[in-house]
Amino acid sequence: MLVLTGIACRRESQVPPQASTPPPPPKTPFVFPTEERVEDPGINAFVERAMSACAEGDYDAFRLLWTARKEPLPRKEFESGWKAVQEIRVRALDQVRLASEDDPAGREGPTVYVLYADIDLDPAQQAGQRKPHRTVVALVVREHDTWKLAKAPKVVREWVKQKVQSETDAATAGEVPPAAQLPSSE
Repeated sequence: MLVLTGIACRRESQVPPQASTPPPPPKTPFVFPTEERVEDPGINAFVERAMSACAEGDYDAFRLLWTARKEPLPRKEFESGWKAVQEIRVRALDQVRLASEDDPAGREGPTVYVLYADIDLDPAQQAGQRKPHRTVVALVVREHDTWKLAKAPKVVREWVKQKVQSETDAATAGEVPPAAQLPSSE
């Protein structure tokens, strides 16, 4: 019995010690600056959940966050794209009222949020070879008492891109940008 104890001790001493330094944390490719957040914490939480699903490549979660009225990006395209994601950065999140057929001036239309994000893709990946920097504009709409993503109409996409560019130009020049107005669809 005494010999077995000695052998057991010697075997334990041959086990390499555990590494004392933890592995580096995984890269977080999703950035949602404080200045782009809105007053409604529910909207901010939804945007975080949606962008995290995109950044993590979780198509099923992404699909559940999309409006039932339209089909989202196809799974194959989504999966090839997320593998190339290096960073997703929210550049704008604005509350707007959309125009409708009954109210072209947008006074009575639904209140939605316009989400503008820059996406940097790895040019070594197939999805990033053609265009490594992309912008995405989506709407955050209320559907059955929950927030959902939806495709933004062209007029909204152009408006928010112009707004972000104006803000970028003003910041570069050290100016305060003018308040942007969503164009009417008249």
